Amino acid sequence: MKKIIALAALAFIAAHASAADKTWYIGGDVGSTQFKADGDKERKTGFGATLGYSLNENVAFELQARRLGKASLTETVGSVNYTTTLKANSLSVSVLGILPLNNEFSLFGRLGYARNSLDLSTKASNAAGTVSFDGHKNKALFGFGADYKINNNLSLRAEYVNLGKNKVNVGGIGELESKIQQFNVGANYAF
Repeated sequence: MKKIIALAALAFIAAHASAADKTWYIGGDVGSTQFKADGDKERKTGFGATLGYSLNENVAFELQARRLGKASLTETVGSVNYTTTLKANSLSVSVLGILPLNNEFSLFGRLGYARNSLDLSTKASNAAGTVSFDGHKNKALFGFGADYKINNNLSLRAEYVNLGKNKVNVGGIGELESKIQQFNVGANYAF
């Protein structure tokens, strides 16, 4: 992790020292997050914020914070209902390889590193308390998407991001593994 941060910092410093077409930008998006665990799939709405730096028309660096969503499942065992809730968040750093197709439209690929946080809680209908577990995983991420430039400052973006398989250790019971993917639509503002 320290090596990746050091490399990103060196790339950032080198980028800051050259050419004039560099641009800072901020963005926001809404996404559909798919959680897959134990053969079950559930989609939830999430959102994210981006701080980016465009080195040139082919390379950009981004920091992102994402609230990936919350998935819930209720099961009945005998006469007791058990409600299990999984909340997921992610902080990431990425490099984007960008292929401009014309002045407005471009395609990009994303490679990065994410710190994914998973919070799992279970509550029984006949109990007063909740049992909680959490997990924090550092994972490689990848994605791809398209960007449409409305003017010099505003652009629209659609993308797919795969945040990998993430695990939460559930006490002495075992591990819950969840694969997390997102489809996002958003806007960026360059300044």
